[in-house]
Amino acid sequence: MNARQRERLARADCELRFDALTRQLYATDASVYQVEPAAVAFPRSPHQVQSLFQAASETSTAIIPRGAGTGLAGGCVGEGMVVELARYNRRISNLDLERGTVRVDPGVVLDQLNDYLHPHGLCFGPDVATSSRATLGGMISNNSSGARVPVYGTTVDHVHSLDIVLPDGRVETVTRNSDSLGPLKKAIEDIIAVRKAEIEQRMPSGLLKRRPGYALDRWLRQGPDLVQILAGSEGTLAAIVSAELKLAPLPAQKGVAVLFFGSVPDAMQATVSLLDLKPAAIEHIDRALFDQTRGQLAFRPVRDLLRLDAEPCESILIVEFYDEVTDRLNATTARNLGLRHYLTTDTAEMNLIWALRKAGLSLLTGCKGPAKPTPGIEDTAVRPEQLPEYVNGVRKIMADLGLHGSFYGHAAAGLLHIRPVVDLHRADDIRRYRKMAEEVSVFLKQFQGSIAAEHGVGIARTEFLPDHLGPELTEALREIKALFDPNNLMNPGKIISDGRYRFDRDLRWGDGYHIDPPFQPVLAFCSKDESFVGNLEQCNGCGGCRKDAPTMCPTFVATGDEIMSTRGRANVIRAVLDQRLRGGGDPLSSAALDAALSNCISCKACTTECPSNVNMALLKAELLHARHAREGLPLRDRLIANVDFLGEIGCLTPRLTNRLFRARWVRTWMDRALGLTDKRPLPPYASERFDHWFNRRPTSRTGTRGRIILWDDTFVRYHEPQVGKAAVTVLEAAG
Repeated sequence: MNARQRERLARADCELRFDALTRQLYATDASVYQVEPAAVAFPRSPHQVQSLFQAASETSTAIIPRGAGTGLAGGCVGEGMVVELARYNRRISNLDLERGTVRVDPGVVLDQLNDYLHPHGLCFGPDVATSSRATLGGMISNNSSGARVPVYGTTVDHVHSLDIVLPDGRVETVTRNSDSLGPLKKAIEDIIAVRKAEIEQRMPSGLLKRRPGYALDRWLRQGPDLVQILAGSEGTLAAIVSAELKLAPLPAQKGVAVLFFGSVPDAMQATVSLLDLKPAAIEHIDRALFDQTRGQLAFRPVRDLLRLDAEPCESILIVEFYDEVTDRLNATTARNLGLRHYLTTDTAEMNLIWALRKAGLSLLTGCKGPAKPTPGIEDTAVRPEQLPEYVNGVRKIMADLGLHGSFYGHAAAGLLHIRPVVDLHRADDIRRYRKMAEEVSVFLKQFQGSIAAEHGVGIARTEFLPDHLGPELTEALREIKALFDPNNLMNPGKIISDGRYRFDRDLRWGDGYHIDPPFQPVLAFCSKDESFVGNLEQCNGCGGCRKDAPTMCPTFVATGDEIMSTRGRANVIRAVLDQRLRGGGDPLSSAALDAALSNCISCKACTTECPSNVNMALLKAELLHARHAREGLPLRDRLIANVDFLGEIGCLTPRLTNRLFRARWVRTWMDRALGLTDKRPLPPYASERFDHWFNRRPTSRTGTRGRIILWDDTFVRYHEPQVGKAAVTVLEAAG
């Protein structure tokens, strides 16, 4: 970014960062790609987005809109200015129970919205697996869907209107029947009308998931609607700054049948056999996925519930029904599908089962070793009845290339997330990875399915899109793009290829990639990864650490700052050890490393809540140990480590010590020299230590219920003896 661009963008009414640390934080998302942006903006309102876009338009600066960064196709990474809409724009307003609508900002998280709607008996229907952190702006931009497509369809089916900012800074409101952007709407109608026959041929009906691109098929079948064009446009046409959504009633009843199979093909055939029962969802998970839950405390209850250890299987279908639940569950079991089954209508049990499915992506990428189940073809969809043939064909393609992988996802909608196990550190695996994508793309055309049915086109699928659309429809997309964005500023290179992105370029790792720590790790990381680097690379960017409390990651919940998340910290550590942050020098002395680690409170929530098993507390301990081994322990750390000894000294003359520690000049010195803030009072020393009081107190009664050990910790002993005294009173009263 040149000086003129920086100066003009800096004058926009918006928080903007150009520093290398922030740019590295936003160089990745949940995909396998890594592209460093030139700047990152954090608008708080539509007005600030407008101001920012006007500056970008004047300086020809590329704009990459971003939500929570949970996309798998690289849709929100790029070489321009990332506009992060998830941090501040999280208002929910204008709930209209009579109309069944609500207005949301683009940064509102799906779970946040559904928690708000639940007391009113309402929900937002599409239910992505990343609901704990996926934003509504991102869901609309990708036209996301999730498991229950047979009931709710895709996100665009629930969008009433959109407020958008165009690349030149104009703000418009778009509804299905509005006259807003009338000339543009008429031009799109003409573009589609002359290609009606080609759309019918290339995009036949029957597909439950989305088609890639700008919804040519939906416009043709449902009538002119700019909302349809914008939903699924992946930030390549405009930025969404507000949306009015249609709501759905919560189902009166739910029931789940879990069916267990000896193979994936058997489960696929069973899926087709169950479609006539009209399930709300049929989700498939295979052994490659649920085996990853072994040894994980969070998944012990569901493993026991489903008897995965006592009665192993290769494949599981989760079949969910709404309404007439008992009859449909009975009809499911009457078909004698699979090895065995488990039925439940208990809410707690169903939540356990669905939590296992929702963690699928992160569980898989958290497997041990550098070879991981990798996205790339995980977003293809066919008609549900075609699924057995399609899955068998893909399995053969992978086997011929010497690959194996996982098959999980939305069987009822004809979409399985297929993830081959490849090591993206090795040239041979990258070659096979690309070959597999090319062959699957050709094979999919036989089914006239969608190459990007849920997660978007992004970097991963853009180069394959013309093969599926043909030259005529590819040109239609190009013309629509030019109507909205004539200067190609919005997320350039995505959907409409300009040659900058390829399926196997801009990888986060790449041939020969290797992290060589500038120290000898001493911790074993024995619970799973067996190495410092192995645990660091478990972070796949899924963003589970961006969820609201409880618990992971509490510093992110408090601040909303990406660097405060486990993902952000892992990305910074990787960037520091890769020497990707300017300045070079000793990585252990890096200010960026301090920024990442200093606010990690080592609460260890990530050890149980990160499904990829990233253990930030251990990573931090290893790095700090290496620094201390080289530079010695800082004075502040030595003082805190000896706080018990300081307590003994302080309680010798508590009045004098407390008066000294309240003195302004002492607190100022401690702030500047030790980094102990002067904005909070220090805990005062007690006039009588708790252990002294305990030993001198009269004991008139003996315990009638046995003996216990009362441990007075440092702070009870020297600072808060009243807590210990109260405990003694309660315990003695209880015998």
